[in-house]
Order: sequence, then structure tokens, then C-alpha cells
Amino acid sequence: MRSTHWNLVFAGSSLFYLFSLSFRPYPLDYLFKALPIVWLMILVLRNASSNKYLLLLALAFSATGDVLLALPLRHSFELGLGAFLLAQATYSINFWRFRQWQSWKIWPLLTVAGFAVFMLWQLLPSLDTMRVPVLTYLLVICVMAATAVLADRRGHWLIAGAACFLLSDALLAWNLFLSPLSHAPYTVMITYYAAQFCLVNGALIAAPLASDEEPLTADATR
Repeated sequence: MRSTHWNLVFAGSSLFYLFSLSFRPYPLDYLFKALPIVWLMILVLRNASSNKYLLLLALAFSATGDVLLALPLRHSFELGLGAFLLAQATYSINFWRFRQWQSWKIWPLLTVAGFAVFMLWQLLPSLDTMRVPVLTYLLVICVMAATAVLADRRGHWLIAGAACFLLSDALLAWNLFLSPLSHAPYTVMITYYAAQFCLVNGALIAAPLASDEEPLTADATR
């Protein structure tokens, strides 16, 4: 794990925002929501090498989405969804650079496919005018999860991050389009912050391996 100091700052600011959810709305609450992602950007700046700019771009899109979703705008959900779609696409491009097939990865990939089918089955009848943007986002986040699985080779941080992101967005979609969930703001944000933490730290681990080990397309099993 890289840079314990910045990870602790990230954890502290995440906990602060989670605690403050009971007091929303309050002045600048959207900035406190995005602040943990800013700390992860500083972590990347101080520790990343070959994948620095893609990670920073993914986090910048994520922070923008956090702010847009929290602001009382007419189309805040659509704008926030678009920002997070760009974040997922950027993560996917980054993770694809470190891909390496290993036979055990078939199981998490099948799980991602099963998740996509389940969410499609549940959400499709309830989306109405949001059908195209939500289903497009579902496709893109599942691609991100698949590329995270393919890039993961040590510690399974990327797989954990992808799983948390899928869970966070599934909870958000369920709460918005199917039925209200108890404590949804807390469960959505806890899994979201966990996702970003694992994806960033997993990417920092994966990047050096890409230049130090066998070619990325080489077949390997374990």
C-alpha cells in the first residue's frame, strides 16, 4: 500500500462527510463530498508513474460527478451520470494497459456479466426516459470492472474496487428507480469511497508490474 499518510487523510475526510450526512444540506456540502477524491489525486501525484495522468483524469471526472450530483440543478443526475461515465471509461483505458490473462479470472468476469444481466432485468421496466443514459452507464461500468479484473495480479485491490463500485451504483439505482432503501446515502457513499480507495491503490500497485514482468498478453495461471 502506497503513502499511508494520504490514505489516512482520505479515510478521515470520508468519515467526516459520512458523519455530516445527517446535517445536510449545509454550506459547501458538495465540496466536502468531493474532498476525499481530491486527497486521492494528491496521493496519485506523489506516487504514480506511468499511469499518473489517466488516474488523475478518472478522479477529476469522479469529483466533478460528486459535485454535480450534490448540487440542486435541474439535470444534476444526468450531468453527474455523464461525469461518472467518463470516469469509468478513463479507468477502463488505464486498466487495459496492464491486462494479463490468468485462468482464475474467468470467475470474476462471469460475476460481472451476471451482475449486468441482473441489473438490466431489474431496471429496464422502470427507467422510462432515463433508459438510454442509465443502460449506457451500466455497460461502461461493467467494462471498467472487467478491465480491472484483467489488470489485477497482486492483492486483488482492483477487483475489490470494481466490486464496490458496482455495488455502490447498484444501490443508488435501486434507491432511485425501484424502491427506497434504508440508509441509502450512507451505504452508497461508504461503498463508493471504498471503491475509489481500492481502485487507486490497486492501480498504483499494478503499474510498476507492467514494466517489470512478462509481456502483458502472456498466458499465466495460478
